Amino acid sequence: MQKGDRTLIKKMNQRLVLRLIQSRGPIARRDIAHMSGLSPASVTGITGELIELGLVLEAGEIENEDRAGRRAIKLQLNPEAGYVVGVLLAMHKFTCVLTDLDANVLYCNIHNLPVKDSPGMPYDPESISQAIIQAIDGLLKQAKLKTDQLMGIGIGINGIVDYEAGIALFAPHYNWHNVPLASPIAEYFGIPVHLENDARSLTIAEQLFGVGRDVDHFVAAAIGYGIGSGIVTNGQIYRGGSGGAGEFGHIVLKKDGPLCSCGKRGCLESLAAVPAIFRQIEEAIASGEATVLANAKPLSLEAVTTAVQEGDAVALRVVAEAGRWLGQGMATLVNVLNPELFIINGEAACLGKHFLEPMEEAIHEYAFDGLSDSFRITTEPGGTEVWAQGIATVVLSSLFTSDKNDRLF
Repeated sequence: MQKGDRTLIKKMNQRLVLRLIQSRGPIARRDIAHMSGLSPASVTGITGELIELGLVLEAGEIENEDRAGRRAIKLQLNPEAGYVVGVLLAMHKFTCVLTDLDANVLYCNIHNLPVKDSPGMPYDPESISQAIIQAIDGLLKQAKLKTDQLMGIGIGINGIVDYEAGIALFAPHYNWHNVPLASPIAEYFGIPVHLENDARSLTIAEQLFGVGRDVDHFVAAAIGYGIGSGIVTNGQIYRGGSGGAGEFGHIVLKKDGPLCSCGKRGCLESLAAVPAIFRQIEEAIASGEATVLANAKPLSLEAVTTAVQEGDAVALRVVAEAGRWLGQGMATLVNVLNPELFIINGEAACLGKHFLEPMEEAIHEYAFDGLSDSFRITTEPGGTEVWAQGIATVVLSSLFTSDKNDRLF
């Protein structure tokens, strides 16, 4: 075996052990050996290196189950061994969070995007890169950390992303095509920068720390001002051939339907996302229907949620219809992917049962009979801080599961 092969295998084994400690800890070395298939001697050597690096801590003793009554040492991840930054790019703002290695948010700041040269023009990629750099510098100063204490930076953006190259292939919110966003930021800080689709980032967070842990097949659907999803199959994130897997918001469900942000008509997003709900309420107001939302200027998701809770007829009808469209689109995912679990998150989750119950009814109505009861649904609403935390988790996932970041070992 060549030296390069041995080095690669060593790194893979180190990350396997670290992932088990992260996901199962506190855990004894004997259990790591059993779960990983590595020899006890190999596990002892690897965990010794991880402890020396400060990534792993000994966390007390546990009684052995053998007759000798010997005790084993528990191992756990050291969350303060390093830090990561997550940056969520939204339509008009971006959020930066600093987390430890357990994804605990230590600091969170929200910034306005740079002003466009003119309203109809795309955002300038260089200006946004510089704004992100300044925001991260400010975050490090606030936390009194040096750059070499960062393990990596994650950036989440809507649309299609080439994860390996760090390129936004298509970001409809910014009207970007083939923008290499990661490279200038990585060059400035001298550490890995991971660019990822925002919905997929949340999926990675659910897989590593959330309800998707230990689930081999699940879909995390982000329903808000856009609609997208992340897919886990056979325990692995599925990105697709060009990074576009999960864009089920652009399944066309209604021929000659409303214009979508992608330029096509009748996409699920144009029928069920928050802007679609706003549009239909505004159409109802224009046609003279009575609703408390006629006085909500500008219309907001909070106002719609309150109107639904108070039983406003227009709000209830529009929200339920959007939920049914969403369920029809999700039934397609059931038929194609056969997930065990759907995780619903995003801003629209706050609309509650009047949105989610019609969604569930439509899923069961349109899913193939043999699959319509093969999954469960859970709702995980969260704000921008949670999304940015999910993007930070992309970095953590890379640290624990791949050899892309060589700084660890």
